[in-house]
Amino acid sequence: MEDSPETVVLSGTPSAESGDSKEFNPYAGGGAYQQPMVPVPQANDSATYSMWLGIATWICHITAGFVCFTACLAPLTTIAGIVFGHMGLKTSKEMSGLSRNEAIAGLVLNYLSLAMYVIGIVFGAALLGVGLTELG
Repeated sequence: MEDSPETVVLSGTPSAESGDSKEFNPYAGGGAYQQPMVPVPQANDSATYSMWLGIATWICHITAGFVCFTACLAPLTTIAGIVFGHMGLKTSKEMSGLSRNEAIAGLVLNYLSLAMYVIGIVFGAALLGVGLTELG
């Protein structure tokens, strides 16, 4: 049979200084030391995704002349950015303004891209209509 460990009882304060010190000593009197609570920062990921998707959309627009596949990615990032922007804006209202500016920036970037697509389609349809009337 094994011997149980020996119990050691310590007395006094575990401080190198004398007991006359006016500094706070968490080990002296008054109960156990409790570490102060630090608030955990919250994040509004939807707003952040919207903003980054808006930036990615405009990078796709700018590089579409050089790298052709980015022209195919831009509509997808625009739609995803708008959806995430509205989700982030709703979350920011529920969490008292958390990342509201990021959500608004993402929505502005993505809606400008969407407006550019709509203008391009209307302008293209107008050119196509003029071309068809001249042929007929």
